[in-house]
Amino acid sequence: MNEKIKIVSGKIQTGKTTKLFMFANSHKSVDGILQPIVNDKRKLYHISSRTIKEFEIDDQGNEKINIGRYYFSIESFNWANEKIIDSFNKTPEWLILDEIGKLELDEKGFHSSINKILGERKNKSTNIILVIRDYLLDRALDFYKINNSEYEIMNL
Repeated sequence: MNEKIKIVSGKIQTGKTTKLFMFANSHKSVDGILQPIVNDKRKLYHISSRTIKEFEIDDQGNEKINIGRYYFSIESFNWANEKIIDSFNKTPEWLILDEIGKLELDEKGFHSSINKILGERKNKSTNIILVIRDYLLDRALDFYKINNSEYEIMNL
């Protein structure tokens, strides 16, 4: 069986993404998606290509999905899901997925790529790091059927 899934969990804006940026910069063979906040808007950052994509958008035009008062680009979600699957298929040592939230638990957002990765992870040698908000942790573990023996909390 593959290594345990590493889970980074915590409250909103407690430095999880910043610490994962530092982790990615200090380790070889890291890929995946991070969600930094730039100028008060959440962006998507593909680690290996160093590409930043608009993600959090205003409530105008474009195809969007909303959660609470926030609106996100469906096109950017599609792009990120492709990048996550492509990254996973290249079998990096570490794959980061920032983050599992309410949309994923409603089978939207990154759900399709998370499902694929978790379903195929035992056939790969990739260490998976999932970011999950503290208040959604138990629900996400149950939803994605990740049992206690399959994960560990990662302290950064």
